[in-house]
Amino acid sequence: MSAVRKPAESPAPDSGRDQPEQRGSEHYWRLRQDILNGRFPKGAPLLETALSTEYGISRTPVREALGLLEHDGLLERAPRGYRIRSGTSEDVVEIYEARIALESEAAASAALRRTDLDLARLRHQHELVSDPSDEQAARAANFCFHEVLWQAGHNATVAELLTKLNARLRIYDSGPPSSFGDPGVLHEEHERILQALQDHAPDEARAAMRAHLQRSLEQRIRVLVGGGEQAPVH
Repeated sequence: MSAVRKPAESPAPDSGRDQPEQRGSEHYWRLRQDILNGRFPKGAPLLETALSTEYGISRTPVREALGLLEHDGLLERAPRGYRIRSGTSEDVVEIYEARIALESEAAASAALRRTDLDLARLRHQHELVSDPSDEQAARAANFCFHEVLWQAGHNATVAELLTKLNARLRIYDSGPPSSFGDPGVLHEEHERILQALQDHAPDEARAAMRAHLQRSLEQRIRVLVGGGEQAPVH
């Protein structure tokens, strides 16, 4: 499959990965973003005919987009077509553990392979995350920070896997996106990651990212066990 780069998405841009082929990709991206933004309820059937009417396109590109989204793990087969994939609390924890393992290595790789431009992009997103004046923009920048780091590792396979894992976490989380935790703690954790990347220190980068994501996982587990507020977004 040929690679086609897609511009960053909002609020959680997904860049730096293998993309679907150009034919029909615009409809794939539109449907994918609507799914990740919660436009369709969990378990809701996604039928070719209904989607074709809703988006004003023929059934062929809809069918292609649905097949790609199933491959991404966002949809599953249903008796009459597809539906939004649903997951258990155990699925969320397992996916997050896999993300921790991969993203820690991505951080170590970024410490060795990052360019000055990569580092500048990371610092720019970090500054946006640290700005409390616009919570939505800060949340989007936090997603971008992680995705730019995946790109800075210059390993397309790892970046693609992390993109898929992160998307699955988004559809498994219920309700509107929440705060990503204490801003001060988040700022300090990002600073440690950035410092390790600047120093070309892979072991420190790996440890800093693991600690950062492990804290997020522990918060998620507390929410899953006790209910209440939404899990933090990382």
